[in-house]
Amino acid sequence: MDVDLRQLRAFVAVVDEGSFTDAALTLHTTQASVSRAVASLEKAIGARVLRRSTKEIVLTEAGSRVLGPARMILAEVDRVLEAGRTGVFALRVGHAWGALGRHTTAIQQSWSQEFPGSELLFEQVDSPANGLVEGLVDAAV
Repeated sequence: MDVDLRQLRAFVAVVDEGSFTDAALTLHTTQASVSRAVASLEKAIGARVLRRSTKEIVLTEAGSRVLGPARMILAEVDRVLEAGRTGVFALRVGHAWGALGRHTTAIQQSWSQEFPGSELLFEQVDSPANGLVEGLVDAAV
């Protein structure tokens, strides 16, 4: 069975919002629709991603493994849609501090001349891989 974006969006929304009801509000749909989407995701991957109780919703081990890639997929789809709408592609470069120091501005200017219609964005991300593993950036220094 295939996984679709609706399932991933529902799963991530439940995790982010903390409940199926709040996820439904965020996604402008019904709680039942969100519940069905998460259940179909679980069926597709063959594992439970959330442990549900009347008091809380907790990620299972499988859910923890799926969450990061799900966020990355959704971010990439958003980038595709944005590039289609605006015609601008951005290369996101993560860094912990100072990017490339005094060379940053010169590199950005060279990038603009070499690759018109695209952007080179430096984003400070305080993680061991500067956002690369989390899918927040395309490259890291």
